[in-house]
Amino acid sequence: MRFTNQEEIEKRQQRRAKQRRREIVFNLLTALSLIASVAVISVFLVLFSNPYIALNPFPPPTMPWMVTPSTLTPTPPRLPPTWTLTPTITETPLPVTPTNTEVVIPTVTLTATEIFPVGVYTYAIEGNPVAMANTTFHPDESCAWQGIAGRVVDLQGRHVVGVTVLLTGVYDNREISMNTITGGASAWYGESGYEFILGSTPIESTGTLMVQLVDQSLVPISDQVVFNTYTDCDKNLILINFKQIR
Repeated sequence: MRFTNQEEIEKRQQRRAKQRRREIVFNLLTALSLIASVAVISVFLVLFSNPYIALNPFPPPTMPWMVTPSTLTPTPPRLPPTWTLTPTITETPLPVTPTNTEVVIPTVTLTATEIFPVGVYTYAIEGNPVAMANTTFHPDESCAWQGIAGRVVDLQGRHVVGVTVLLTGVYDNREISMNTITGGASAWYGESGYEFILGSTPIESTGTLMVQLVDQSLVPISDQVVFNTYTDCDKNLILINFKQIR
């Protein structure tokens, strides 16, 4: 009877030992699962807060950088000239009478002065327009080309991309109105480069073309810059740069 009880006790102890080992294994697996879940959640939170981190194997594409001027000052409308009358008194003596009494009659002369309001802009031309050969920037081109180009920088001299550039006026006896944005010709004139192609034959024009910077609402942010074109192949590219002044 005692022998049987002893065997039963040993079997129970063995079963309990196996059960404890299974419990330990299950506990370890549960702990590892919890640690893995916390780690995965932590990684997702880090990627959500900063998708460009090095841990992200599939980072989102980098969006192109656009700079918008920090402050835009609308251009006040230009009023018609105001004529201000400035009286000038001129003394005209009368003929001398026998009594030698001189009578002076004042005469009023009117002069006119034009008054124009002065506009305030965010950008201004940097230097003066420069005429050069287009082969300076396009070595593979020939003289059969004419255009205008340049770039736009901020107060610190950094390139400003995404600014609209307008080209208007008369060229080759026809009216033109063209627009582009800075950065479209970065391959030749720098990160904020822009370019307009006027034609394939250099022609001469004097004061009939102008270029200007505007914001997204087409409100001017620079003055109009009037420039000339030339028939000379060494002057078939007009370079006009702009810089932020406020």
